[in-house]
Amino acid sequence: MNRDAISELFDYTGWAWERIARVIDQQPPDVYAKAVAGSGWPSIAACLTHFVASYDGWINMDWGQIQAGDMSYPAEWPEPVNDWNQMRAYYLRVRESFRRALNVPDEVLYEKRLYNLESIPEQMSRADILANLVIHERGHHGDLNTLFHQLGIRSYFIDFRFFRTLPNEFLLDEG
Repeated sequence: MNRDAISELFDYTGWAWERIARVIDQQPPDVYAKAVAGSGWPSIAACLTHFVASYDGWINMDWGQIQAGDMSYPAEWPEPVNDWNQMRAYYLRVRESFRRALNVPDEVLYEKRLYNLESIPEQMSRADILANLVIHERGHHGDLNTLFHQLGIRSYFIDFRFFRTLPNEFLLDEG
């Protein structure tokens, strides 16, 4: 994936995060870390922690060999970040690391390296890793919607099309 496409998808995930955060902000404080049955994730906090920590690990730890910043996990690993304000701050720090990781010369961004993760050798570039991270986050947006539904929270639209056509709107699913 090229730099412009990665950047656009990264901007999209930030746009979606703003809407997700708005929904969380409108809930009683205990909802963020509350156990949720039937969703596949134990809580909203656990789902968010999973994908935000993935960015942090790949970009700031040695997994991705990028080291764009310091890992700043605000909880006791592997416990979820159960404080919503800590998660918001963590997400912003990780997004800054992502921007630094993307803002490199093309030869650094697209250079293929060999990774031996999970005992399977893989050839990936920094661009491949960054693209995977934004796609990974996007995949978990559906999990968050399920968690909200299980908690009786009204759904919202964060489709890419609305990011492109109605970026200033906050659309709730009335159906």
